[in-house]
Amino acid sequence: MNKTKDKAEIIRLLLVFVAIMLVMVGMSHVVRPWFESREMELPLVPFSIVLYGLMIAIVLIYSFAKGDKFIESYGIKKIKVGTVFLTILLTFVSMPMGWFANVLSQVFVPNIFAQAADSLMEGSLLPLFVSMVVLAPICEELLMRGFFQNRFSKLLPFGVSAVLTGFLFGVLHMNLNQFCYAWVLGIIFAYVNRASGSMITSTIMHLIFNAVGCVVMFISAKVVEGAGMSVAEGAEAYRTDPSTMIVSLIVTGLLAVGSFFLTRLVIRAIAKKEGNEIQAKA
Repeated sequence: MNKTKDKAEIIRLLLVFVAIMLVMVGMSHVVRPWFESREMELPLVPFSIVLYGLMIAIVLIYSFAKGDKFIESYGIKKIKVGTVFLTILLTFVSMPMGWFANVLSQVFVPNIFAQAADSLMEGSLLPLFVSMVVLAPICEELLMRGFFQNRFSKLLPFGVSAVLTGFLFGVLHMNLNQFCYAWVLGIIFAYVNRASGSMITSTIMHLIFNAVGCVVMFISAKVVEGAGMSVAEGAEAYRTDPSTMIVSLIVTGLLAVGSFFLTRLVIRAIAKKEGNEIQAKA
């Protein structure tokens, strides 16, 4: 009977995710083009607030209907200062795994972030920063780890739930390039949250990842500008050069292997710091 209930709950959660994706698709492929077709400006920050507001509203309605307590069910819990520093360390230690997934995806598809870089950097960078480095990490972690991971982990073995929510996190980005590294990062985020007992750890990591991405994009723009190219053109030239791609795959692949083992060590250290001895030994 419990297995039947669990399967029904998994299906309901997947339907909630479908509803969230419908909001994403509707806002990105219907609302935005509608404004653009009428030459009306759609500011990035208000657009992001409406988008994430609608998505979070869906999961909150579901949570309240189930009678869940928000703080407890979403895993919002204080972490120690030492854990904050370990989480920052973990972010940089785990980056090579994301790099490898990103490079590997570019064997098949362009770098989506680079393709959009030139339009994103038009005008003031503040809206881009607020949207990508503040709103996106906080809201996406609330959705993917706070809501989905914490619920799937009660219905499935933890490893399975981490892979599943990482997969859904990748799907949320709606393109193969970002899907690949978002899936990898989503799994890491799930494990660090289990170690700390709080979604604050994955939120910190997500904030730093996005901030680094913005900085790299800005530096790349300055570098390719000197060569008379756009960021998109520079990224595509890099991607279509076989020798460059082979070297990048080998280098990032080797770094990713080392990153995997170091990531495990830091996650165990976080578990120990938070007094989660079972996870520290896992």
